[in-house]
Amino acid sequence: MTTRFLKVATAGVIAVAISTSAFAAGRQVGQYSPFPEKTEELGQAMQMVIKTLNHSSRAYEHQVNDALVKMTLGHIQFAKDNDLLEEMVDDEIRVQSPMLLRVAKMIEQSGDKELALKAVFEQTTCHFQLVMETEMQPGVRRYVFPFSHVLEQTRRMGQHDLTNEEIYNVWLKPRYERYGEVLGVPLEVDPWNPETQIITVRIKGFDQVSMR
Repeated sequence: MTTRFLKVATAGVIAVAISTSAFAAGRQVGQYSPFPEKTEELGQAMQMVIKTLNHSSRAYEHQVNDALVKMTLGHIQFAKDNDLLEEMVDDEIRVQSPMLLRVAKMIEQSGDKELALKAVFEQTTCHFQLVMETEMQPGVRRYVFPFSHVLEQTRRMGQHDLTNEEIYNVWLKPRYERYGEVLGVPLEVDPWNPETQIITVRIKGFDQVSMR
């Protein structure tokens, strides 16, 4: 009963807040919720967020993307331990290619290269559930490397022996470059900066304002 009350109450607070802002903007989105068919699901999602943040009193301060960060680190560590780093990237490209090829056709038809970055960063939960915030500018996307916080803890506990720069070199950079190849839009990744840890991905030679 308590768990269900928390889910429903949390969903109600979020729904009212969103509805209020929507009405203020002159957009009627429903009497009580902008997601009338997903109120319970919204409550479950917020319950997960609250439980994750509340768990910070344990070994280290957890973030909302904690589980996905750990799974990705485990994925890369396994490939490293078994000398499969190149095969790992190859397989990720194979899995993503159906979606990327669909966008490649849209780019070819419209000439809008910005769609390449939208496909990789904005229109996939693979990115925005892993990265808490991404700066978006025409032809460029920037975000803070999301693995440092957890990796510091897992290295200390002996779970991983990866470094930030190693992840950048063997997984992050080659993956974006291969995405660009499939999309037909060359993507460049700025060199690793250990001070800022900011990842910058840009369309090579971008000189067009997005039409979207």
